[in-house]
Amino acid sequence: MVKFIKMHGLGNDFVIIRNSNVMKINRNLVQNISDRIKGIGCDLVVFLTDGDGKFFDLKAEFFNSDGSKAEVCGNALRCIGKFYCNKLKKKNLVVETESGIIDVEIIKNGKISVDIGIPKFRWNEIPINQNLDTENLDIKLNYLKGGFALNVGNPHVIFFSDKIEKGKFLRDSKEISNYKIFPEGINVSLVEIKTKKEINVITFERGAGLTNACGTGACASVMACHKLNLCDRRVRVNMIGGELDIEISEDRHIFMVGEAKEVFQGEFEIEKLG
Repeated sequence: MVKFIKMHGLGNDFVIIRNSNVMKINRNLVQNISDRIKGIGCDLVVFLTDGDGKFFDLKAEFFNSDGSKAEVCGNALRCIGKFYCNKLKKKNLVVETESGIIDVEIIKNGKISVDIGIPKFRWNEIPINQNLDTENLDIKLNYLKGGFALNVGNPHVIFFSDKIEKGKFLRDSKEISNYKIFPEGINVSLVEIKTKKEINVITFERGAGLTNACGTGACASVMACHKLNLCDRRVRVNMIGGELDIEISEDRHIFMVGEAKEVFQGEFEIEKLG
């Protein structure tokens, strides 16, 4: 039997599996675990293995509900931090991901802070398959126009609107997420600016679709706004599932602060879902 933990960050939900090195991870397994009718149900599956005991505590691999791999997931990192800091009676946790080593910390009121790191803006670092102006990709669809691309551990493109219209956003974001200029696909967010200190964000995640919240989407949105002088360094981000506080430090690290909740724990037979 395989033990798991079901958690969520602002309604963005995950199945977290420890000691995953004893199983064969494949697309079919991930899809079956993620299935909300036939499986456990989640936006993303996280497979954890033990750290090296010196530089990091855990190694995490992230897989979207369609079975594709994600480099990192901000909301999932908060969930991992919340559960294992409490379990191990630690205040800090160091997690190795495909995008690098990430520090997670329990702070006041039980919230979790994640250091997402320093974003990348060069076209080949996002990646985009041609040398374009990443601050304005000049995308022109019926609703979404322009496009600010950056990488905050995974690739994002940010658009702006005076008012978020969910239906129109979904139509265009599905198309943009699979544009050929993005060889690895891309996460698409739309920002509605309320003040210099508060924005509304909706995100279509590659491999998962529209989610209640996207931690890296919130980080990417604030960084894009800040680069364009549309917001301050500290910003409250409102999403469908709740709010995150994002801060850009003087050394350009992006810090994300928010809640994480455990839903339940359980176990499954690998033969039935594998």
